[in-house]
Amino acid sequence: METIVNKENLSTENSLKIIAETMERSRKTIAKNLGKPLILWGCLVAVTALVIYFLWSKTGSPVWNLLWFAMSAIGVVCNIIMDKNKEKAPKTEVSRIIGKTWMWFGIFATGFYFLIWVAALIMRYFELGNIVVANMTLVIALLMGLCGVITGVVMKMKSVVACLVVATAISVVVALICNGPAQLLVFVVLGILGLLIPGMILQNKTKQN
Repeated sequence: METIVNKENLSTENSLKIIAETMERSRKTIAKNLGKPLILWGCLVAVTALVIYFLWSKTGSPVWNLLWFAMSAIGVVCNIIMDKNKEKAPKTEVSRIIGKTWMWFGIFATGFYFLIWVAALIMRYFELGNIVVANMTLVIALLMGLCGVITGVVMKMKSVVACLVVATAISVVVALICNGPAQLLVFVVLGILGLLIPGMILQNKTKQN
């Protein structure tokens, strides 16, 4: 009877060990696959924000914000190319949480922009006014910061969490005190501290392993 119990205990321990090792390998693979896209998007966001800031400041027209759509198209194409060469990671709770986190970031950010237009149409229809005051830059900064911190926590990387906390704090302050083209500095901060540097940390971590 004792032998059976010991075998069961060993079997349970081995199963837990295998699960832990699988999750750790998956976490390392995810870190490797996540590093390059973060570096890519960090560069794209920071450079695009600086270009729009310069053009908006010179011309006085916010129409240059349409360049964000061009940036998104370039980023998506580059991501597709990188996906073909990335190492496949087994589907685990870690990858599922990270994937769902950033999926909902996109949904909430896009949804917020859509709801601003809905609110504007309602106000115009009921003659409540023509302007909806909403600091979208602030909302995006908070959402991106939260999603980035969740990613860092799930990946067990304190340095990534620290970068996102600092980036979010600076971005929120800038978004609250700046107006017009100056708010684009928020995306420069988020691009560098919130995406580029965490991506470099993840890449460096995988090389060390």
